[in-house]
Amino acid sequence: MKKQGIAALALACMLALAGCGSSKSMNDIIANEPSITGIVEEVLDQSILIHIETEGYPQGADCSVSLDVENPDSYTDVSVGDEVVVYYNGNIAESDPLQINTVYAITLKTPASRQSEWDKIPMVMVDGKLYYDTGKESALDGRCGMMDGEITSTVDGSEIPVMDNQSNFGTGFGYQYGPDDTLEILINGTWTVFEHRAGDGSQVRFGDHWVDREGLSEETLEWLDWYNGLSPEEQRAVSAIPADLLEECGISGTEDAEAPAD
Repeated sequence: MKKQGIAALALACMLALAGCGSSKSMNDIIANEPSITGIVEEVLDQSILIHIETEGYPQGADCSVSLDVENPDSYTDVSVGDEVVVYYNGNIAESDPLQINTVYAITLKTPASRQSEWDKIPMVMVDGKLYYDTGKESALDGRCGMMDGEITSTVDGSEIPVMDNQSNFGTGFGYQYGPDDTLEILINGTWTVFEHRAGDGSQVRFGDHWVDREGLSEETLEWLDWYNGLSPEEQRAVSAIPADLLEECGISGTEDAEAPAD
């Protein structure tokens, strides 16, 4: 009887340890597990079919990916055309199509419904300088009614303006010069502040911050892809933030700092 009790206790401990080992945070998964990137071609009840894009894999092949995903914060409300990153155990079954059955997490890289809003920050060129969207509304009172200029040409949202009065978000917007090397642009009835600063527009969005890509690790960029695919409510629940992202944003504190409001 004692032997049976000891065996039962040992089995319970093994199951508990197995359960603890299977609970991995999104940060741990992104930092440590193999991943593959692909475009979603079909969405089924229990799986998705992706067209593989990752170099070093059978690029261009189709792969069935299980939606029985370990991490509950994963992006599983998938749409055809989404670009997703699949984190898995490293095993791809060589069938037709290929299959990934053990999936730790899925993150959204590029939504199908819209161009990724964090690839290029909204910007405009005036007087040979680039002014970047701060996401802030002007607090100026008693504004002069005359415009100092108008945006007359535009480039694609993924590109950088190359001539004066050109933006990457549209035309017909009037602007006025603001204090401290800023522009205030009237967009849909709201005066939005744009500021001149260094950078080539290769920035990513984190809450109300825009951060240069070159200052972030690949793991942090993948984390941001996941984070930016969350709803505002889900973003506010995130507490663990990569240290290099906090540093680039000028946010003091630890990796458990609160995420900025969107």
